[in-house]
Amino acid sequence: MRITGGAARGRSLRAPRGSKVRPTADKVRGAIFNILANRVDIAGSRWLDLFAGTGALGLDALSRGAIHVTFIDDSRESCRFVRDNLERSGFADRAEVRKLSLPVGLFRLDPGNERFSGAFVDPPYRCGLSQRTLEALGEGGLLSPGAWVVVEHGADEQLAERYGTLRLESSRRYGSTGVSLYAMEEK
Repeated sequence: MRITGGAARGRSLRAPRGSKVRPTADKVRGAIFNILANRVDIAGSRWLDLFAGTGALGLDALSRGAIHVTFIDDSRESCRFVRDNLERSGFADRAEVRKLSLPVGLFRLDPGNERFSGAFVDPPYRCGLSQRTLEALGEGGLLSPGAWVVVEHGADEQLAERYGTLRLESSRRYGSTGVSLYAMEEK
């Protein structure tokens, strides 16, 4: 597993052994950033990486110029791997790692004066966590108007067209993985 683009392209990332963590495949991560490239300027943006696992999605955003990523996972081991990958890639000074249970932990976050430009959501498949997390993001004050939310989910999972102020823009399939892109309505 490697960073797929930007300043740290090709840098190896560490992941725990076993099936507890399911890192986003390099091919899917590359596709996600190709989709985003036509919609948002990653450079200078702030992102959430929810259900971070190894932190691969957020690390790719940092490599492509994001100024800050907040990584959140409920596993101590995953948080440890994210911190290690941040150190190994040289991005530790532009990130925060928090151990919080999701989606409930979103209500404990305070973005301060700067809301997030987007969020990567990659929960365990088929547990209803995608939907509950989208509901929380769609009703909360974490995302700025015009923000983007990328959801990785099981290809057979059906997500709604809307979650509060989030509207489905596109949905794609990569084998058994689905990727849905939501836009935060501008007010």
